[in-house]
Amino acid sequence: MIEFERVSYSYPGAGRPALRDLSLAIGEGEFVLVCGPSGAGKSTLLRLINGLVPHFHGGALAGDVRAWGRSIRSHQPRDMADLVGFVFQDPEAQLVVDIVEDELAFAMENLGLPPRLMRRRVEEVLDQLGIAHLRHRQIAQLSGGERQRVAIARATVMAPKLLLADEPTGNLDTGSGGQVLAMLDELNHSGLTLVVVTHDPNVARRARRVVVLVDGRVALRVPGERVEEAVAALLTPAASAEAHG
Repeated sequence: MIEFERVSYSYPGAGRPALRDLSLAIGEGEFVLVCGPSGAGKSTLLRLINGLVPHFHGGALAGDVRAWGRSIRSHQPRDMADLVGFVFQDPEAQLVVDIVEDELAFAMENLGLPPRLMRRRVEEVLDQLGIAHLRHRQIAQLSGGERQRVAIARATVMAPKLLLADEPTGNLDTGSGGQVLAMLDELNHSGLTLVVVTHDPNVARRARRVVVLVDGRVALRVPGERVEEAVAALLTPAASAEAHG
């Protein structure tokens, strides 16, 4: 599970903290939606879980974040790669190899895994996520939705326990977004813990719990049975204005 213990964090040179005295626990197998107004600290929360904050971004951190007992204070993002996968809104930010199959293998090559294990995991992920037909395609020729599905496959090829996704359908049309959602559903049903930042109501309705951040703090926690009601309220203009005010 993931534990935030009285976490405050400020980026270098920032005038105010991105997160303030935040405590939160996320259980194994959950599908948690994180939402809130721009600048509320949503992306920072994700980056804390795998150690990009503070190891890559720098800044001042108080408190601690632990994923399955590993503290980000003593573990670099590389040390978390077998536990935590990360998907960005723009797949171009994480896809670096020309061919889909090679891209999936590249994520494991960096960690020095045996070739036999790499081949097996590539086959398993291609089949599980329904993208075997893309294996020999050039990434530059894929649609935006296909690239995002490959990015999700890349993030999960190490068989992590947790997938973090920052606006995974933000740049996609309805059809492509639906395919990405189906992939996320499949992963969660297979036991993968999901923490997703989004304002997409189609993603939100799949979540089992909603955490709303405002000004770096947890402003609202909504259990699974009230998720759809809460999301509908949060997405109204009046609710958005209230959150910003």
